[in-house]
Amino acid sequence: MKKVLFGTTMLVAAGAFAGAAVAADPITLKLGGKQEQYFGGFASTKDGGREDGFGIDTDTEVYFSGSTTLDNGITVAARIELEAEADNNVNADKQWTTVSGAFGKIEAGQRSGVFDEFMVVAPTVGAVSQGDIQGLWLGKGNDDPDVYTNLDQSLDDDDAKVTYVTPQFYGFSAGVSYTPNVGSSLVAPTKKNRDLVQAALGYDAEFGDVGLKASGALATQSNLWVYQGGVNLSYAGFTAGGAYTYIDDNSASAAAGAMGNGQGSVWSAGLAYAVGPYSVGFTYGQSAIDDGVDAAIYKVGGAYKMGPGIDLVGNVFYGENGIGASGDNASREGVGAVTGIVLSF
Repeated sequence: MKKVLFGTTMLVAAGAFAGAAVAADPITLKLGGKQEQYFGGFASTKDGGREDGFGIDTDTEVYFSGSTTLDNGITVAARIELEAEADNNVNADKQWTTVSGAFGKIEAGQRSGVFDEFMVVAPTVGAVSQGDIQGLWLGKGNDDPDVYTNLDQSLDDDDAKVTYVTPQFYGFSAGVSYTPNVGSSLVAPTKKNRDLVQAALGYDAEFGDVGLKASGALATQSNLWVYQGGVNLSYAGFTAGGAYTYIDDNSASAAAGAMGNGQGSVWSAGLAYAVGPYSVGFTYGQSAIDDGVDAAIYKVGGAYKMGPGIDLVGNVFYGENGIGASGDNASREGVGAVTGIVLSF
């Protein structure tokens, strides 16, 4: 009898809420996206058993997004992001629904969790990140043991999850994300692929002409712990800052794949300056993994805004992968340059 009464009460409450929460307009999707085309090359001082040369990298995505506000003030939004490269075997790589209001926002779907969304990292200019240089343009030696951390310091986790983010109070906000299964199946086949939890705290405020952004986050899953903190200060066109990430992985869990394996840290620091349509910056990043196999990137980048949503970018860098690794072809280092055009629409 109690179960019947409880079920009836829930139905009545849901019906009352639905009656009050009427949308003024249905959701209409709008088209957006980005298109990035890069050309660059690399000359090694230690080749790691690989050839040097020139290459082209492209990153194109199409976005569909829309929202509507209900009569009770709650906003419901949808977003779908499609990959558009011919060699990409994942079409819709991100898709999620957002319900937001005075209570904050709730998201459900395939997108990054609060670890990445709150993350404040070292300022960088030129669109090409430390991780892009490390993995795409510098590359790894043929005998690289591949155990150091991604210099982008992100989980890069787009598995299906639910996220809650608080409203902002005096510059502070917080969030938590839960991923039941890190992988493609509905129910995780092993314990190590289950129950990834992320929590983060962010701060964003201005004091006169000085801006301050900061973040702290953690992620844990099956004996995996990842901690991250970052801060940026801005004044008169200058932005300086850095970030530190520590990973302690004793589980070989699926979530650790983007971060690396084992125990250790990665940190980055940078300084950028922007005036009118021009910007320039220097960024340094390095890892320090307990087994002694590390990576480091020094990058100078520049950008020129040709018009709304149209940027020309250029980067020069020196990089090292597999520092401290044994074997003739385990490490790779040298100099390179990458230029490109970045469109957003």
